[in-house]
Amino acid sequence: MDIVNREQVKAYRTKDGSLVREIIHPDRVPVRHLSVAEARLEPGASTAAHFHGESEEVYYVLAGCGVVMIAGEEAEIGPGQAVLIPARYRHRIVNTSDDDLVFLCLSSPPYRHEDTDVEEDEE
Repeated sequence: MDIVNREQVKAYRTKDGSLVREIIHPDRVPVRHLSVAEARLEPGASTAAHFHGESEEVYYVLAGCGVVMIAGEEAEIGPGQAVLIPARYRHRIVNTSDDDLVFLCLSSPPYRHEDTDVEEDEE
């Protein structure tokens, strides 16, 4: 059985600018088709517009509120809500609250920097 404590996972910045802790990832546990990371954005911060060539992704909000933009559509999102981001769909998320926006990123196949293309144009 593999149990991972998020406090024992070092946080780092992804290519899109979010601060993440990869809790479940092939580099850490024997998983092949999924990764789970906790992402955090400070008040007013946003990720860069980006897409993943292979991975589909789910954002599940734990705390804070924000606006998620996917392929030209946008919607408010908050605690207890999840959104599916299909592979190759340009997306970003903006923290619109006064507190940190904390959300899980579930990716299949697992997240890889090489699968992330950051775009310079804004949504």
